[in-house]
This record gives sequence, structure tokens and C-alpha cells, in this order.
Amino acid sequence: MFTGVTETATGIGGPPLALLYQHAKGPILRATVAVCFFVGEIMSLVILAIAGRIGADQLLAALYLAPAVLLGSALSRLTHDHIRGRGLRLGVLTFALASGAFLIVR
Repeated sequence: MFTGVTETATGIGGPPLALLYQHAKGPILRATVAVCFFVGEIMSLVILAIAGRIGADQLLAALYLAPAVLLGSALSRLTHDHIRGRGLRLGVLTFALASGAFLIVR
């Protein structure tokens, strides 16, 4: 709920969720963040579809971005066993800091 509220308010929901789970073990952090984003994105798509805000341009952009999503998913399978503990926490905090800085600058 917290990340949903902050995502709606700021447009970036990941950093608060990442900070909340920064001390969690890798599998728990990855699974929780993945489920939260998946549910949030499905809800956003349903609301946008109901409001008539999804058009051909958005579908074409999604089609263009699909290979990058698939590549990122494949690469994550290769790397997730190698990044854990302190390195994972550092990555999470770096992500939160960079996202927050981007939002402030924007």
C-alpha cells in the first residue's frame, strides 16, 4: 500500500519499497518487489484501459520495448545468484538514491 501511495504521488514507487526491504534476503526482496510492481502495473493498465487512455501509440511503444524486457529478464536469471548480502543492499540503496535524485531534478 505504501509504495502504491508514493507511486501515485511521485510517479516513482520503487525507492520506498526498496528501502523497506533493504535488509531482507535476496529471494524475499526480489519476489516482493516483483509482485508489488506486477500488481501495480496490472491495476494501472486496467484503469487506463477503462479511461480510454491506451491507444495505438502506447501499444506500439510496448511492442518496441518488449525485447528489452525479455533481455533484462534473461540477464537477471544469470546474475541473481551472484548478487546477495552487502552487494544487494548497496544496489538497492543506490537505486533508491538515484531514483530520488532524478525525481528532485525533474
